[in-house]
Formats: sequence, structure tokens, C-alpha cells
Amino acid sequence: MRYHGSCLVAALALVASGLPTVAMSDGRIHVGASLWRDETQLDVESATDYDGSNITNGERARDWDVTGSGLGAKLTYSFPRLVTIYGEAGSSQATVRDKDIGDPSQSVTSRGLNSGAYFVVGAQLGDYFSSNGNAFWRLGAEAGTLSAGLDRDVNRSWDYDETRVSGHLKIGTYVQQIGFYGGLRAVHTNADLRETDRTNPPGEQSRLTTLGRSGAVDLLIGAMTRGPEISGFTEIGLVGTFSANAGLMFRF
Repeated sequence: MRYHGSCLVAALALVASGLPTVAMSDGRIHVGASLWRDETQLDVESATDYDGSNITNGERARDWDVTGSGLGAKLTYSFPRLVTIYGEAGSSQATVRDKDIGDPSQSVTSRGLNSGAYFVVGAQLGDYFSSNGNAFWRLGAEAGTLSAGLDRDVNRSWDYDETRVSGHLKIGTYVQQIGFYGGLRAVHTNADLRETDRTNPPGEQSRLTTLGRSGAVDLLIGAMTRGPEISGFTEIGLVGTFSANAGLMFRF
């Protein structure tokens, strides 16, 4: 995971160094901070025990979910018209839980994973379509990764690695300097939860569960500001997941 973190920092640095110098003088580069949290139901796609045996059916009989959160830095570059590209990287953590719904006691296994990192890159198209320039639309796509882990002791550890690809459509209007919008987001997620037990014989030290999202579509509700030097945003996702993110951006 330390390797992932170094890659994320290097990727953001590469994006920053590659942006045209003229864009900086025109004030089309924004940097800032982003804070997010999400809770998502998961489905088991496959599962393999330490000895290599298939335990998919047994793991599918349990309810799975993941709660993730992160704090990072965001960098955006807006072209003269329509297009914005961005990158975001930071620290992350995740809690992966499963509940035995066949057990009368409804026993829950919770794994609090930390010391992770996340990285997101994306692009967005957008413009105004009303006569007074207040109504707007945004169409975008992004891809990202998240990793988190936990060393329970010197012999046992958990690692969670997630990849996510999504697309969104947002439509809204500005009231003074605040824009309110609604929209839809389609998300495809794949994740691996790996448990390692070094007390087992060689070749039988890893247990792998592959997971995916239960629902692919989210309803979005959000607001953003459009100040000349400072802008902010906040957004909530519902239905397929519960997510919340907010950020503050500075132009230079």
C-alpha cells in the first residue's frame, strides 16, 4: 500500500507539471481539498479459501457492505470551453463487514482497515443552456482506485483493493452565486478482500473474496459555488449507495 501511495503522489505531480503554462496565467487551474465518505452494499462474485477450495456459495449467503472515507488534494484544469479534467489523491480507510443472515444471532464480522490511499482521474463536459445563463448541465466520467489494509498481528493481515469506473449526468441552475443540481450516476465496482495467515503452510496462506456493488445507479443531489477566486461544492448520493463529499477549490 505504501507503493500505491507513492504512485498516487507521483501521478498528481505529473499532471500538474504537464499543464500548459498559459493556463496558469489565465486562471484556469484550481487546487483544493476534498473530503468524502460512502456506504455501499456488496455482492460476492467469487471466494476461495486458504486451501484453494471454492467457498463462493457460503460467502454469498452473507450480507456484505463497505464503508469508505478519504481526505485528499484535488487539481483541475478547465479548457476555454466545455471541458474540465481533474485528478485527486489522498489517504483512505475502509470498513468491510459481513453479516451471517442464517444465524439467529445475526453475527457480524467487521474489519476496520486503515493506512490506505485512493486516486481518481476524470473528465467533464458542461455548459449553460438558458437565456439568462443560469441553467447548466454536466456530463462526466471518472476512474479510481482505493486501497486499505490492517495488520492484526505479525502473522495475520487484511488487504482491500477496489477499482471503480463511473459516469454521471447533472442538471441544475444557479441562484445568485450558488448552483443547485440533481442527477444520476452509473457505477461499476470491483474489489478484492484478501486475508493472509502466515501460520498456515506455504501455498495455503491467502483467502480471497471478490466483491462488486449490489446497485449500479445512484441519485445525486448537490450544490456548488462559482466565486472568482474560491469555489466550493457538496454532494450526496442516494439509492445505490449513500455517499457524501465536499470540497473547497482555489484558483491561481
